[in-house]
Amino acid sequence: MAKKYPIYLNLQNKNVLIVGAGTACLEKLQGLNGTEAKITIISREIKKEVQDWLLLHPEIKCEVRDVKEEDLQDRDVIFLATNHSETNKSLKEKANALRIWANSVDDPSHCDFYTSSLIDLGPVQFSISTDGKFAGLTAALRRLFEEVIPENEEDLFEKIFFMRKELKNKLPDEKERRKVLKEIISRLENEYFRKP
Repeated sequence: MAKKYPIYLNLQNKNVLIVGAGTACLEKLQGLNGTEAKITIISREIKKEVQDWLLLHPEIKCEVRDVKEEDLQDRDVIFLATNHSETNKSLKEKANALRIWANSVDDPSHCDFYTSSLIDLGPVQFSISTDGKFAGLTAALRRLFEEVIPENEEDLFEKIFFMRKELKNKLPDEKERRKVLKEIISRLENEYFRKP
């Protein structure tokens, strides 16, 4: 199997379509939260949890009906969150014909890309993926990392980035600057990543 290339997409003002409005849709909505994407959901039925989410996010468009082929046009990214593999496959092929990337949730054989579980520490983010094979494992690993790294440490990371920037002015000698930065990283490793 070919190795995947991890990327972070800037979806601000991008046109994102989610087909289906069940649990998988809710997971995608949670992952897309804060991206400032223009999200549209099309589904025959809307699960209550998705309805609750939509009440809190009125900027998301939702249409209760069958998806049509023309609904795929002018989208930047499509998430196929139906429970029907054949529907996912058909819609993915139509999206690809329009040169649009599609992700079939929990159906890796019909994906152009896989989403990952994100650990978000403000200026520091990292993700875990199982190539769409086992979302539960990535969620469990995310929780493990969140336990290891304390919450609300965004300010700490911002300060570290600021210090690194300032060190370029205060310590023009690259070797000296590297030594100081290594000491900072070493202290972080000992504080947060030390084995018990």
